[in-house]
Amino acid sequence: MSFEEFRQVIADVSKVPLDRIHKDASFRDELDVDSLQMVNLIVELTARFGLGSFNLQSDKDLETVGSLYQLMTMEESK
Repeated sequence: MSFEEFRQVIADVSKVPLDRIHKDASFRDELDVDSLQMVNLIVELTARFGLGSFNLQSDKDLETVGSLYQLMTMEESK
């Protein structure tokens, strides 16, 4: 999955304009993504890109767009 594809899914699920979604953007503080939207986002990403479960190490993995992308691309490469 490319970062652009990843950004597009975030925009589709969260209804956040694509230009606001960048690697350092905080889901909670900058994009106003709440916990339910985050669950929906993870479900959509795993379904769309055929990912199985992935290993969250801490809540920091879900803090920014870049941290979630890194986690998901690590899972994708397994």
